Amino acid sequence: MTPKSRERLFGVIRSQASAVSVAWAHPRAIDRDNILAATLSAMARAARRAAAKTGASSVLVLVDGPRPIRGFELAQRPIVDGDAKSLCIAAASVVAKVVRDRWMERLDRRHPGYGFAVHKGYGTKVHLGALARLGPCQAHRLTYEPVSKCAVLR
Repeated sequence: MTPKSRERLFGVIRSQASAVSVAWAHPRAIDRDNILAATLSAMARAARRAAAKTGASSVLVLVDGPRPIRGFELAQRPIVDGDAKSLCIAAASVVAKVVRDRWMERLDRRHPGYGFAVHKGYGTKVHLGALARLGPCQAHRLTYEPVSKCAVLR
C-alpha cells in the first residue's frame, strides 16, 4: 500500500473500529529484552487498552504471528500471516504503520541528518551512511548489528 492509501484507510479504521490502541517498544527495552519479547509486551499493552475501551465482558485478541503472548490474561489466538488472513489484523497493521511513519517524521525533526522521514528507519544505504557519519542517536537500537558496528567505531 502507498503511504497515501494507508493514511486514507487510517481515518476509516479509526472511525469504524470499536477501539484502537497503539503501544511502543522503546529501543532500550528492545535492547534489554529482545525485539520479540518487547513487541509482544507492547502488543499486550495495546490489546488491554483496546479491550478496556470496548467495555465488552469478553474479547478475543488476534496475535499476528505464531506465538501467543506469554502470561496474557485475555483470550488470544495467534495467526501466522495474520494480516493476510484477518481483516482486524490487517487494519491493525495499517494503523501501526501510519503511527510509526508519523513517529519517524517526528524523529527526523529531533535528530536531523539521519533521514528518518524518508527511509522511516529501515536500513537503507542512506540510513547506514548517516549512521557511519553521525553515529547512533537515542532512537537507535544498539543491539541491531549495523548500529552496534557504528557505535563501536566511535
